[in-house]
Amino acid sequence: LAYIEEHGHGSWRALPARAGLQRCGRSCRLRWTNYLRPDIKRGKFSLQEEQTIIQLHALLGNRWSAIATHLPKEQTTRSRITGTLILKRRSDKMGIDPVTHKPKGDTLLSCDGQSKNA
Repeated sequence: LAYIEEHGHGSWRALPARAGLQRCGRSCRLRWTNYLRPDIKRGKFSLQEEQTIIQLHALLGNRWSAIATHLPKEQTTRSRITGTLILKRRSDKMGIDPVTHKPKGDTLLSCDGQSKNA
């Protein structure tokens, strides 16, 4: 962290050797991007952010990188993990299927009389 603050984050390939780390450049870049950046938002999502995640998931599906770009200073991993939990919790409370975003009780009968989800 101190090395990046002093020298910036330009060459991830050279950073481990210069900073005396036993990691590869890719590992350093991912660690910075997902955990060490000072501007990463930590803590719970606001109700508005939860609603945004639900709406974007309905539009984009499981494209969490794309969803994270719509949340300020957010990391993809946190968006994916927390977003999945939010969707499951909200869906259970509201009786909505988290995959189809339709009510769970919605079923149709097929031509052979078998029940199918709508």
